[in-house]
Amino acid sequence: MEYFVNFPAGSVTDPGAWATEKEREGWHGVCASDHLWVGATRYPHVFVAATQMACATRRMRITTSFCNNLFRSPVEFAQAALALQAASQGRFEAGLGAGWARDEIEAMGERYPDGATRVARYVEALAVVRQLLATGQCTFSGDHYRVDIQGEQQLAQVSPTPPPLIASAGGPRALREVAPLVDRVEIKASARATRAGHLDFSIMASVTEDEVREQAARVRRVRANVPLGIFILTGVGADDPAVAAIKGALGNGYLGRFLGAPADVATALDELTELGIDRVQLTELVPGSHSKLAPHLL
Repeated sequence: MEYFVNFPAGSVTDPGAWATEKEREGWHGVCASDHLWVGATRYPHVFVAATQMACATRRMRITTSFCNNLFRSPVEFAQAALALQAASQGRFEAGLGAGWARDEIEAMGERYPDGATRVARYVEALAVVRQLLATGQCTFSGDHYRVDIQGEQQLAQVSPTPPPLIASAGGPRALREVAPLVDRVEIKASARATRAGHLDFSIMASVTEDEVREQAARVRRVRANVPLGIFILTGVGADDPAVAAIKGALGNGYLGRFLGAPADVATALDELTELGIDRVQLTELVPGSHSKLAPHLL
């Protein structure tokens, strides 16, 4: 199992220094999220943070978890991904997501699309990015994007080893349609909890193990051998009241098993291999959780 850890913007301010520490702890990779804010947490720009991480490390892979397709053009995303692949000397993995936080989009003066539109737009964007990462060129005409980049207009820094393209999806249609387009699918177990445009813990508490198994199966039915990851929110501490409070809010739901004492959380994470998952992206809900988990996982 590979473990990637997500930059904890709410408690750390220097992505480069943090990534250096995570490399020293032995993690396989680090992630930069693409938000303006989530609640009271303010985020650095995803591409700046990922570049800081790449420049501060030598071994670990770097990924975006996940660039928000509602924020920017897939052409800009591909251009940045190619540049980050060069800056990291081949260690970058290009994660692109559909986008889910309504308040960010509306604060920017944009209309927040309905779920079907977000998925359709996302699938088209992945198709565009796929071409651009491979060749620096793309001719595409869809309902949401029209791109004509060819010949002398090729994007810069195309590599014979382009960055892997990763999609994050949780709903049936998204899982089915993104799987053929990418190098890795990350299951978003909490997808139902963000469908309304914000994170709903009561819905998170209702997620079951069978539901997550079915998400993995949906991908496998379309593309049997594509690598599978999963996004997990975690909080670690045997007697930490913050961990206990979040775990209590999740009740007996499946996602609650990823909060608690370090050894218990590590066991729950290891059991994800039974679902055919070979990578976990860990976002900490309680500061310090990554470092507490490291001795039990790595």
